[in-house]
Amino acid sequence: MNEWDDYEVIIEDMEPLPTTKPQLISIINERISTQWSRRVHTSTIEIDVQPEWKKILREDGSILWDYHKLGWKAMHYQQRDQSGNIKREWLNFKYLNYKGKNK
Repeated sequence: MNEWDDYEVIIEDMEPLPTTKPQLISIINERISTQWSRRVHTSTIEIDVQPEWKKILREDGSILWDYHKLGWKAMHYQQRDQSGNIKREWLNFKYLNYKGKNK
């Protein structure tokens, strides 16, 4: 019998580590670069907010403001149910300098 057979690990029980500002910016940049390009343009990019991002987004508004300075409209949205509980939370990015496809 293996000495580890007595243990059951449930990942959901672990608290996520808080994300730092540089880590979050790196994650957002990666997701934007994979979801948006001039050839395969969508009008907006939505990125679901992970639990470990909530504190940094709530406390540091400069993250989204930096994207505004680069020509993106960056918004943080929450959808709530009738009780006021958050059902969905996401970041929305739209590149304002995009003029459309050349015809």
